[in-house]
Amino acid sequence: MAGSPNEDPEGSRITYVKGDLFACPKTDSLAHCISEDCRMGAGIAVLFKKKFGGVQELLNQRLGVVLIVCNGKMCLQ
Repeated sequence: MAGSPNEDPEGSRITYVKGDLFACPKTDSLAHCISEDCRMGAGIAVLFKKKFGGVQELLNQRLGVVLIVCNGKMCLQ
């Protein structure tokens, strides 16, 4: 995977990478916003649900949350 960093004047950096998103190093974090019903039935949400699971845990919280994955593990917030 090849990336091209773009840095703004404030020091923030975005790197564009082509490849398998889920093949990133365990030290990288992935985040994906989902709807309150946690359906995750289309697009990349389906892949997040298959790879990380935890949907019932999110539903049990009744929060309208974001699924956050840190270091390859789901973190409930």
